[in-house]
Amino acid sequence: MAMTFLHALRLNARRFPRKPAVVFEGASQSYTDFLDRVERMMTVLARRGIGPGDKVAVISENHPDFLAAYVAVTGLGAIPAPINYRIAPEVMAEVVARADSKALLLGEAALEHVDLFRTVVGDIIALGVGAEAAQGLPRLSDLLAETQPDPPQGRDGTTIMLHTSGTTGKPKGALRSLFGMEERAIEQRFRPDDRALSALPICLSAGCTYALLPLYLGASVYLMRRFDGAEALRLIEAERLTATMLLPAMLQRMVEAEGFASADLSSLRTLQSGGGEMYPDLKRAALDKFGDALMIYAASSEAGPYANLTAGDLRRNLAGNCVGRPFFGVELKLLDDDGNEVPQGEVGEICTRSESRYDGYYKDEALTAETRRGDYLTVGDLGRIDAEGLLWFTGRKRDIIKSGGINVYAPEIEEALASHPAIAEAHCIGLPDPHWTEAICAVIVPAPGARLTAAEVIAHAEARLDRYKRPRRVVFMAAVPRNLTGRVLKADLRETVLALPEEEENNR
Repeated sequence: MAMTFLHALRLNARRFPRKPAVVFEGASQSYTDFLDRVERMMTVLARRGIGPGDKVAVISENHPDFLAAYVAVTGLGAIPAPINYRIAPEVMAEVVARADSKALLLGEAALEHVDLFRTVVGDIIALGVGAEAAQGLPRLSDLLAETQPDPPQGRDGTTIMLHTSGTTGKPKGALRSLFGMEERAIEQRFRPDDRALSALPICLSAGCTYALLPLYLGASVYLMRRFDGAEALRLIEAERLTATMLLPAMLQRMVEAEGFASADLSSLRTLQSGGGEMYPDLKRAALDKFGDALMIYAASSEAGPYANLTAGDLRRNLAGNCVGRPFFGVELKLLDDDGNEVPQGEVGEICTRSESRYDGYYKDEALTAETRRGDYLTVGDLGRIDAEGLLWFTGRKRDIIKSGGINVYAPEIEEALASHPAIAEAHCIGLPDPHWTEAICAVIVPAPGARLTAAEVIAHAEARLDRYKRPRRVVFMAAVPRNLTGRVLKADLRETVLALPEEEENNR
C-alpha cells in the first residue's frame, strides 16, 4: 500500500509517539515532535504562498529541517527541488531558475552566495543557521517557533524534483512521484525497528530516498551533517545502528578509518551499497567485517533500483561488476539497438519497468522520450545476464570506446588493469584518433607509494586483453575528477587529458 510521506509520518506518530524519528548531532526529535515541526513548516510555507505544484528549491548540507522539508513541501502538494550544494554557485542559481522555484530554503553551505540567488528567486529562507549567519534572511527556525501548526488538508503528494548528479553536462531535473518504498524494504531488509544511519547527502536521489525510507516505515534516522568515516564507525558502535546505505567511496573511507578493525559493528543487519563499482579488495574487507549484511544494488535517478546483489552471490562473484538479480517487483530486459532482446550472455541495454520509476525530466519531453523503450525505461546502462540469472553491469552507452570500428567497453579494460597490485584506480577514455576513430587511453591512479611506468601498464594489459582492447596511451594522475556521489566525471577527465602533452612514459 503506497502512502504519501505526510500520511506515513502521521500514522507513525500515532504508532510510535515517543520513539526517536530523527537524531542529529546528539539531539533527538520524537515522532510527535518531528510531525509537529513538519506541520508548522507546512503552515509557514502555505502562508508564504506555497501551494500545489509550486517548486521549493533546497540548497543545504544534511539537517533535520531539510528532511522535514521533503515531508512538508510534498504535504502541501508542492514539489521540493533539492540541489547539490557542491556544484558551482552559478550552476546552482541556474538550476534554481530552471526549476521555476517559487521559494528557496538556503543552508549555510551556500549562504555566502545569497545575492546571486536573489536574482533568480523572490523568497529565500535561511535553513539551519544561527542568527549571526543568516545574512538578513528570515530564519526557518524562528518562523517555526512563532507559528502554531495549522496546515492545509487534503493536498499532500509524493513528487520530488531530484536533480541528476551530473556525470555528463548540467544536472537535469527528474520528477519522481514513485519511490517503491515497500519494494525496497522487502528486497533490502529495512524494517520499522531499524536505527538507520543516513550519511549520504540528502540532496541526491539515493540520500533522499534512504533518509525518507526509515521515516516511511516508522524507524529512527540517525542523520549525519556530512560523512566522516571515523564518526560513522563511532555512531554505529555506540548507538547499535542496524541499517545504512553507503556509496563505495564512503565505505572505503570507513574501512580505512582508524579503529575499523576493532570496532564492534555487529549490530548492522543491512549495509546497502551502490552508486559505483566496488573493487575486489573493498568487497573482501566489507564481507569480512559485515558478512551477510552487505548488499550491492544498481539504480538510477530515473529508473530507481533495478538489481540487488546479496552477500552470498557476491562471495561467488568477487571479480567484475556483478549487480545481482532483478530487484523485487522489477521487470528487466536487455535490448539491442533494434529493440530486440539479446540472447543470454550477450550485452544489451538495461531496460526496466517497475513501481519505482521517474515521471520525466522537467520541461524536457524530448529528453524524456530518449529514456523510453515502449513501456520500459533506460538511461543507457549496459549489461549481460549469466546462466544463474545474475546481471553484470558492463558500462554505459556513453562509456563505449569506438576502436577501429569495434565497440570496446571501458569497464572491461579498467577491471583488467586494476588487477595490477600497484594500480589503485584505472579509468579508460577514448581520445580522437584519425586511424582508429578513438584511441584507448588509460588514466592510472597508482597505489600509495607505488612506482609504475606506462610500459608496465601496457605489458599488464597485453597479458589480459585482446589487442584491440589494449590502451594506446597511459596517463598517470594523483586523483580523477568525481561528482558528489564519487562517480568519475569522464567528460571532465577527457578534457583534462586532451590538454596534457602526450608522453611516451610517466614514472610514478
